[in-house]
Amino acid sequence: MDKPPLPDNSQSDRPRPNWLPARRQVGTVEAAATRYPFVPYGLVPLLGLVLLMIVALVPFAFGEVQAATEASARAALQRSGATWATASVSGQWVVLEGRPPSREAAAAAERAVMLAPADTLFGQAAPATWVISQFTWVDDPLLPGSLGPRIDGSDPDAATPPSPAEAEACDETMASILASARIEFATNSAAIGVGSDALLDAIASAAGYCRGSLSIDGHTDNVGRAVANTRLSLRRAEAVRTALISRGVAADRLVAQGVGAAEPVATNGSEQGRARNRRIEIRTLRSPPN
Repeated sequence: MDKPPLPDNSQSDRPRPNWLPARRQVGTVEAAATRYPFVPYGLVPLLGLVLLMIVALVPFAFGEVQAATEASARAALQRSGATWATASVSGQWVVLEGRPPSREAAAAAERAVMLAPADTLFGQAAPATWVISQFTWVDDPLLPGSLGPRIDGSDPDAATPPSPAEAEACDETMASILASARIEFATNSAAIGVGSDALLDAIASAAGYCRGSLSIDGHTDNVGRAVANTRLSLRRAEAVRTALISRGVAADRLVAQGVGAAEPVATNGSEQGRARNRRIEIRTLRSPPN
């Protein structure tokens, strides 16, 4: 007696009873989808190695660059005959000190250090990015007394207006110095941060080569009341004036002014623009201050 054929469940269209558990489809596709790719896990050790190399190499590279800068600066002073000068180095900044025999000798020493080459992995290059002179000036009988400030800080030409060419050259120098770095102040304060000492040294040094009087202008963004901004900008300009006087610039050559937010150089609609507007500018006065 033949047995009846078994039903083909795979072809059955009968509804599945609700009390049966749902079928779980297990296959290579779903199993593969649950696996995480190997790449992120494989990169973790590599990233750790890269970070370790950065932590190890950055101080080494900084020390090597500073050592190269110091060696090239001292060699340049020896080659140029500036045995009266000494060089101290921080990173790629060089500070020159000493008693120059003349203005020409001081300028030649600065130029020699700035252009001094050093051997690098990519050939010879000038490692010094900034040269700051902190010379102690003596009266030079071979030069007119009007060429610069005397050792006592007085300036015989303080009341003499500069020529247009002299004023333009001084303004360009000050703008270049202030474009490379910012004088930092505490928030809503006229207190100058200690990180601005080297920048103030550079400004004071450049002021020695400017004829006549200088205006120190403080600027702010437009956040807050206009009266408060003007007062804050004036206090900051006065703080810079005091710092320059303490560095040997004659007091009667410096005038502090608070401009507030009246002269923006960028939009105040963004944080980047407001940061640019918070600044100090130093320019030559075409006429002596009252």
